[in-house]
Amino acid sequence: MTGTEPIPVRSAARGGGDQEMFLEDGPIGYTPRPSNLNGVRGAYAIYMIGDSMEPRYQQGWLLHVNPFKPAIRGRDVVVYKKDKAALIKQFVGWERDALVLRQLNPARELKIPREEVAEVHLVVGVDQEG
Repeated sequence: MTGTEPIPVRSAARGGGDQEMFLEDGPIGYTPRPSNLNGVRGAYAIYMIGDSMEPRYQQGWLLHVNPFKPAIRGRDVVVYKKDKAALIKQFVGWERDALVLRQLNPARELKIPREEVAEVHLVVGVDQEG
């Protein structure tokens, strides 16, 4: 393994409130690894579902994700909740006992209790062709 092999594409189905998605088991396919993810263990791609991040991302665009790079204020993240729900939003920050996120469409701020958050992964690229 050279760290340049294709990365898995994760599938998520439209789910609950706040335009949550629910991750399905295992990859649904593979896509060429972008150079900024060469050598990154666990790197993956995920399809944008819904319109909550328009105009930045359109439904069906493929987002490239680095699960180890720390979230950065103003950058986009994939948030996995302990109930297996996933959200793609803009990272605002941690505020006491909550993760603060921003969605673009409609514009609003979300607060997720810290105890509901499993992981936060940084979006590092996008493939508009998907």
